[in-house]
Amino acid sequence: MNRLSKGWRSQIPESVATSRASVNVLRSTVIKFVLLASVFSGLIISCDDDDEVPLWHEEMSKLRAAVTPYDFIEHAEHDGYDTEVTGYRPHMGYHYLNAGLLDDAFEVERPELLLYAPDENNKLKFVAVEYAVPIEDLNNPPPVPEGFKGRDDVWEINTEFKLWTLHVWVKLENPNGIFASHNPVLH
Repeated sequence: MNRLSKGWRSQIPESVATSRASVNVLRSTVIKFVLLASVFSGLIISCDDDDEVPLWHEEMSKLRAAVTPYDFIEHAEHDGYDTEVTGYRPHMGYHYLNAGLLDDAFEVERPELLLYAPDENNKLKFVAVEYAVPIEDLNNPPPVPEGFKGRDDVWEINTEFKLWTLHVWVKLENPNGIFASHNPVLH
């Protein structure tokens, strides 16, 4: 049988043998390509949304840079954040308003309020900002302000002050999220 097989192979013209080798190489290449494409598409499908950079990430960088001087409350007061409007609010802190910024516009680098909370030495520590947009008629409020890019920011109506408000925890980690209104870390 070996001799028969050997003889049969030796009778195949060289051009046919070369064509078969080319077909085998091509088939092997196609198989590798399909496997690679499957692995790549699997990786793309398995990526979590958590792996993506949020749409508001660039805006947050601008905000953090703009409010860095306010780590010291004296700088905030000097720049117009000189009216404490709430007293201490649990899970929020003290709210310092810059009345000159209170209008209908959302400006990333110019929040209307800065939030401070006492640290372990009872010194005020900058923890968050709050954006505020006035509402004339609470029974007929205007649409939610545009705010940050994407859908992650959470604006709320503050009926006490007749405002749309948005908290952003730029200086203190918030387990409830950067846009949550309350931070359980503060008591």
